[in-house]
Amino acid sequence: MFSHKSFPLINHISRRFVQNLPKNIRLELDPDVNKQTESNDRKLAFFKQHKGKFHCKTELPKKLEESINTILSDIEPQRLNIDKKTLQDHLVERRLPLERRELQSIAQNVIENLIKTEPPINTLAMSPDQREQMNLLRQRELVKRLKSSIYHWQPLAFDEYKSKVYLAANFAAHYAMLVQIFNEIKRRERDFQPVRLLDFGSGTGSVMWAALHTWGKRTFAELLNIDKSREMNNLSQLILQGGEQNKVPLVPNVIYRQFMPHGRENTFDLVVADHTLFELENRFDRLKTIRSLWYNVKPNGFLILVEQGTIHGYSAINEARENLLYRIATSGESKEKSTDVNIEEPTTIETDDSSSSEKHSSPAHIFSPCPHELICPKKHLNIPCRISTRYRPLQIFDLKRNLPHYTTADMSYIVVRKAERDSNDVYVKWPRVIEPIVDRKHHQHVRLCCPNGQYINVPISKNKHGVGLHRLSHHAEPGDLFPATGEVIQESPIVEKEMPTVSEPRKRQRRAYRT
Repeated sequence: MFSHKSFPLINHISRRFVQNLPKNIRLELDPDVNKQTESNDRKLAFFKQHKGKFHCKTELPKKLEESINTILSDIEPQRLNIDKKTLQDHLVERRLPLERRELQSIAQNVIENLIKTEPPINTLAMSPDQREQMNLLRQRELVKRLKSSIYHWQPLAFDEYKSKVYLAANFAAHYAMLVQIFNEIKRRERDFQPVRLLDFGSGTGSVMWAALHTWGKRTFAELLNIDKSREMNNLSQLILQGGEQNKVPLVPNVIYRQFMPHGRENTFDLVVADHTLFELENRFDRLKTIRSLWYNVKPNGFLILVEQGTIHGYSAINEARENLLYRIATSGESKEKSTDVNIEEPTTIETDDSSSSEKHSSPAHIFSPCPHELICPKKHLNIPCRISTRYRPLQIFDLKRNLPHYTTADMSYIVVRKAERDSNDVYVKWPRVIEPIVDRKHHQHVRLCCPNGQYINVPISKNKHGVGLHRLSHHAEPGDLFPATGEVIQESPIVEKEMPTVSEPRKRQRRAYRT
């Protein structure tokens, strides 16, 4: 097992590189996976698929793609492609809005730099008009520098045409990301059957369609989509009707709202916020929204947050992760305190409201992608932790293409479950692949996020680690769990040999040669 005692923690501030796996740690493949890779049966020996393989290829269902093409048929294809590319570039470069303290510090630095670079001027020798003119020039230069150094954040505003462009640009990628996340939940938790789904910031409804693809239509009794844009809600409802108005929806029990529901805590099995945190104005609103979403999760349910796989999307996810970990830690402390009070003063608990304490102090743990609940090791490295997924783009006006072209999309996400972690779960002991595999001539470099909270690089070769690990590492992809554990090898102590006593050098006798 990758434990804290295996090797010392990495000082990320002093060393800005990935630490290799120490030599005193031996990797051992999972026994079930080892049997599968070494089996003579070709079906069992298919090492590209195993219990920890979650990276997948995704295609849109044919009926869903046809309904989207029906909606987009009234737009000129050339114009749609140009606007789609412009929107995608804007979303990739998007950042979180700056806080007030950050704005004040940036403005102060700009003013100080402006004063330093300004040449010395004798203002006493100037006339009042010249002083006024100089102050105007200073103000213009200050405004120019502030505009160039401060990110101007604006929320996305959609009308009917812009919502269709957003549908064409992002629906297939968001659908593929969520299908990969939902498939991992379904495979790891086979007894979990969601009944109610809450999608905050639903947009075009990609979360709903991914959930229906994973668990089926008959599973859900309620699908609640919340989006402040009325045009987005109308477009999502039009997709449900097959692209034609006044038609019976393809899926029942779908509800659309513009605001969060009140008084429905501990109700939903799945609560999802897909590419929504960037639409909130400041950190306070983001954390407040995350808190309300967490309270809507039912016990044994899941909270899923997804953002772009950029450094700014990762920072938004990491901010939410740290806040949720703080809530999990405080709920555990409050639970321990309540048990202590229960032992000492049993009469005081009867007057408390037990329902409110159960709502706000439920046990929880991080389900994926992190195999630990410590500080993210990539935070100090300033590297985004992102998982890739492969999908086929939306085939606009071309549904009969025989050779589909797959592309890759990156996402930063977190899945938190409102339940205690199962210590007997095999998946908890495995690290996760979080970087693309680096192939070399006779080995591969696999970069793992381990259960002890460390980010390490493991060079795997056939001679050193065996055929099974070598095959798995060759076909591993970001997002997969690596079915191996590490054990510390006790190195044999080095016995120092006794050095022989050094004697005085023997004098060399001169040899007599015959003449």
